[in-house]
Order: sequence, then structure tokens, then C-alpha cells
Amino acid sequence: MEKFEKYTKGLSRGFEWVGVIGLLAMFAANLVDVIGAKVFKWPLPGAIEILSFSLVVAIAPAIAYGLFLGTHLRIDFIVDKFPKTLRFILGPFVSIMCTILFILISWKGFEYAHSLQISGEKGGSSHIPFFPFAYILSLSCIPVILFFVLETIKSLKAKR
Repeated sequence: MEKFEKYTKGLSRGFEWVGVIGLLAMFAANLVDVIGAKVFKWPLPGAIEILSFSLVVAIAPAIAYGLFLGTHLRIDFIVDKFPKTLRFILGPFVSIMCTILFILISWKGFEYAHSLQISGEKGGSSHIPFFPFAYILSLSCIPVILFFVLETIKSLKAKR
């Protein structure tokens, strides 16, 4: 159990660094666009699309590590008011439902990414293919799924 938690947290931390790269790409694209437009009268072609793609890379991979840090919003303030028995039942149920949700998001995301890859769809002005970003979004669900599996196991082992 401890190894699984350590592995999941390490994987989430690794994905977070992918998010940092996305954030740096957003910064670089914005910097090049502004300097190009103001100094050289030549903005970065497809800057909005590049920023949008970078935003996906910045946010999606960092979700799981944010869950580990506890920075995501939760409804704990409502659940804390429930009787202890009900909390004991709801804990695993909510974790299982979240696991199922992210499995479906990942699965359908991979299907969508594959369809984008086959169709060869690209950005209108940047000509960057869409499918790698859909794959990143789908892959980013894997550490989230592992996190909720871990949460489910922990909540089932919790004492009343």
C-alpha cells in the first residue's frame, strides 16, 4: 500500500513538471508575441492557438499532484456535518464515483485523440496538430485515477 502511494505521488509529481513546461511555453509564446508585435510589428502567427495548447499542457498534468496537496476544492464542509456512519459510507462511494468518472474521461479522451490523429486536424493559423494535446489530457487522467483508487482503499481501511 505504501509503495503504491509513493509510486502514485511520484508519477503525479512527474506529470506536474510537464505542467511546468506548459506554463513556460505559455510565457515564451506570449513574450515572443508581445515583443514581436510591439518592436518588430510582426506578432507571433497563431499565438492564441499556441497559448491555448500550452494551457492544456499546463493544467491537465498538474491535477493529480494538486489532489495530493489538497489544493482542489472539495465538499468536505458539507460532509463533515454528516453523522460518522454516513461519512464512512460516503467516503468510498465518492472515491469510486470519481475513479469511474476519470476512467471514462481518459477512455473517451483517447478515442477522441485517435480520431483527431486519423483526421489530421490542425490549428487554423498555427498548423499545429490537435491530437497530441488530446493525448496529453487523456494521459493526465491516469495519475488522477490512481489517486482516487488510493483514496478508495484508504477510506475502506479507515476505522469508524
